[in-house]
Amino acid sequence: MILYILGLLISFGAGAWVLFKGAENRKGLNLFLSGGGAFLVTILFTHVLPEVFEVIPEYAGLALLAGFLLQIVLENFSSGIEHGHAHVKSSRSAVIVAVIALCIHALIEGMPIASALLGDTEEHMRPFLVGVFMHKIPVAITLSLLLSRVNTSMTIKLVILAVFILCTVVGSLIQVFLTHSFHEIAEQLIFASLALTVGILLHVSTTILFESGEQHKLTGSKILSMIVGISIGLLLG
Repeated sequence: MILYILGLLISFGAGAWVLFKGAENRKGLNLFLSGGGAFLVTILFTHVLPEVFEVIPEYAGLALLAGFLLQIVLENFSSGIEHGHAHVKSSRSAVIVAVIALCIHALIEGMPIASALLGDTEEHMRPFLVGVFMHKIPVAITLSLLLSRVNTSMTIKLVILAVFILCTVVGSLIQVFLTHSFHEIAEQLIFASLALTVGILLHVSTTILFESGEQHKLTGSKILSMIVGISIGLLLG
């Protein structure tokens, strides 16, 4: 539970810092995205996917595909904030649509980490939990970069950021409700939501690896950040 709450607080704090101070080091954010994306890919392929296919082999592939396709649809409305882009128009309507898409993304993302909210994180879920919040931090920063261009009060901007962060908690609570309501298939429900989330994160993390950085090119610093991310993922996995 401590890791869960800490991830939420750091995500909100990073976003709030950008709202108040601005983001002076965009290159640093891109490197963090690359390292985090590499970490996520490593955890998903070496750790999470084998677990998913072991528990729900019959429909793991379908759930993964559903998550992957859902993320494509969501990015049509969020314009790629999930992987560090803030190309949304500054109009309020465009921002509202993008925030709704992000909240759906965050809600689904929170479902498979529900056990962490209750302080009962299984050993194999801890690296995944770390990966989720390593992804959430730069998303919160990018959302704040978008909000900073919108002509509205700081209070409203902070509320929007908080709503995005708390959607992860809402997703976790929905998962808890489902598993308690359908206790006989609780494990299958958890791993179905995990597979759906993995499909979403596979799309996001691979996009990050291909697109983060200037002109979408591999640089020495980007390669180094990816090596670090992969190494940490292998060590934790």
